[in-house]
Amino acid sequence: MTGAELIERLRKEGGFRWLPLLGTTGQVTGVHLTRFLPGGHLDVVQAWDERWAAWARLSDAPDADAPFTGPQCTSVVSGAFAQVAAKLLPLQPCPDEFRSWWRSTGA
Repeated sequence: MTGAELIERLRKEGGFRWLPLLGTTGQVTGVHLTRFLPGGHLDVVQAWDERWAAWARLSDAPDADAPFTGPQCTSVVSGAFAQVAAKLLPLQPCPDEFRSWWRSTGA
């Protein structure tokens, strides 16, 4: 699956919104995806290409005592974009043709 297909699936199936990720020269270097989750969490994905992406789940509750500190991370994953996206997309049902092939192997 290409990076564009993963972005589309994250948007449609995962509920993410996206913005272009800009480099220091102002050129688009990747994509920034976010979604708010029930329970006060925010998922953030930054993907630079199909080989490198990072995902973090952050608390969506500001600290009034320390307003300039960064939010607390509860999860962080980095690696290939497909591996990062797989952790965030809903599981897909197994296709019938694969099931019948698997049964025919006797496994």
